[in-house]
Amino acid sequence: MPPGYQPPQQSFSDIPPSAPGYGMPPGAPGYGYIPPTGYPITRPAISLMSQFTGMAMWSIILGVVSIGVPVVTGLFMGGGVVYFYVLPIFGFIRGVQAVTRGQLIGGIVGIVLNIMGGLLSLFIVTLR
Repeated sequence: MPPGYQPPQQSFSDIPPSAPGYGMPPGAPGYGYIPPTGYPITRPAISLMSQFTGMAMWSIILGVVSIGVPVVTGLFMGGGVVYFYVLPIFGFIRGVQAVTRGQLIGGIVGIVLNIMGGLLSLFIVTLR
């Protein structure tokens, strides 16, 4: 080769086609595949239900139990009331953890329920 010789640029159109039987099957999606229309394309875990899973769900459950059990036992036990004074604390902690993990709606619902449960337990203790 003479000095200063540069080989010509190659493009992909210069590549010969593959032998029969070795190419892509007919109808197979290539790089430009576009999903059929009519199907909604949503990002996973971006829904309202995802706000009420995990830590938020546990916070809500603990809040409902800390409110529901004293109310139900107060109505049906004839003066005896069962209450939980530690349960709302754990529910509140779970609610804060849910808020810090991005479950804002479920975490706030759980925090409010556990504050109400804690105040209800405090009210029951001060009446006795």
